[in-house]
Amino acid sequence: MQAVGSNATTTAVPQKAVAPIISAYAIEGGLRYWFSSAKNRYNYYADPTPTQEVSRLSYVGLTGHTGEAFFRVDAHEGWFKNFFLKGYVGGGGITSGKLYDEDFEPFIDPYSKTSSDAGGRLQYASIDFGYNIFEIERFRFGAFVGYHRWQETVDARGCSQVGGNPFICFVPLPSNLRVITEQDTWNTLRGGLSAGGRVTDRISWQGDFAYTWTSQQALDTHYFTFGNDPASGHGTGFQTEVLVNYQLTDRFSMGIGGRWWHIATNAVDSFTQLLQYSTDRYGAFVQGSYRLN
Repeated sequence: MQAVGSNATTTAVPQKAVAPIISAYAIEGGLRYWFSSAKNRYNYYADPTPTQEVSRLSYVGLTGHTGEAFFRVDAHEGWFKNFFLKGYVGGGGITSGKLYDEDFEPFIDPYSKTSSDAGGRLQYASIDFGYNIFEIERFRFGAFVGYHRWQETVDARGCSQVGGNPFICFVPLPSNLRVITEQDTWNTLRGGLSAGGRVTDRISWQGDFAYTWTSQQALDTHYFTFGNDPASGHGTGFQTEVLVNYQLTDRFSMGIGGRWWHIATNAVDSFTQLLQYSTDRYGAFVQGSYRLN
């Protein structure tokens, strides 16, 4: 008779597979550095119609260095499934640039073109609410609406004549003397498309394109002539952004991308004269982001 427990065979009990736990929300945030350049040119007319041009101010090569914080939240379950919320806020300095101020005949005779050094500061913020229309394991596509605020203040210092006029800044003004300040604020509604996906388990990409409707408030101050000249107007434009991301760990990633903002507006100033603006800021950024879940 066999003793109890001798040569007994143990049978393994199969374990029930446990499904991975998926959070209802994917939350990601991080910090970004944006190196950019800008140009802001506007034509100034003698009345509210673009018939007789008085002058043109061209701010070019406005180099910006800004830091920003950003976030994105995607809902995977519940009442808000497939919706997302994203945004950023940033600011910094405009460290270099040029202002070319042109005055045309018959208002200035002969034609004048002056050059000044430019620099200032830059602030901006954006918030978008959207819906992922289509999503599979390695690709998603959605649409969004949002609000964007962008403000630039640029001081022009010094003045030298480069157009031949013998009366205006023919003797150069020193580079530490502020001659003009231009402050522009654009409050923008935007609607656009957002897409993203994974190339490999560690490399991903995402991109946005938005059409914009803008309200502009401008304040042009000429310290040695007419003083403050406020203006307000409206216009349209676009904003686009693309990013390539590398996942260093399950939670932390690094990325590099590019961004371009463009706005064209018509404004009328306190003298009931038309200003036609064309503004661009574009550049490259690097970022680090952390995924909370």
